[in-house]
Amino acid sequence: MDSWVVGQIAFWYTVYEISPTTVVDKLIEFWLDLTIPGRGTGGSNWLLRQVRTLEQTTERSSRELDIRRNLRSWDHRYPEIHHELIVRYVAGALVSVAATSLYNSFRRPSRPPQGYY
Repeated sequence: MDSWVVGQIAFWYTVYEISPTTVVDKLIEFWLDLTIPGRGTGGSNWLLRQVRTLEQTTERSSRELDIRRNLRSWDHRYPEIHHELIVRYVAGALVSVAATSLYNSFRRPSRPPQGYY
């Protein structure tokens, strides 16, 4: 019963205190880092390196705008399941599981396990 209370407190505290915009920004940044190719090799010329950097920056910003546009359309299409609410609940569930596991690892068992005499 007490581990349930610890999980509930951790869940609701996280739901109220988390900043979903920060989490969404970090997730979008992480996704863009995974999907957009890096600098790579070649282009020993300064001009070619600058052109490649410009292309990558342009592609990154256009993909970020597409992701944010899709999030806005999701929010308009499903207003009862707003993406920020989903972020809050998922973060709350993760923190609740972590807090309950941590609490159970520090808690002493009230009686010895069966089979050991």
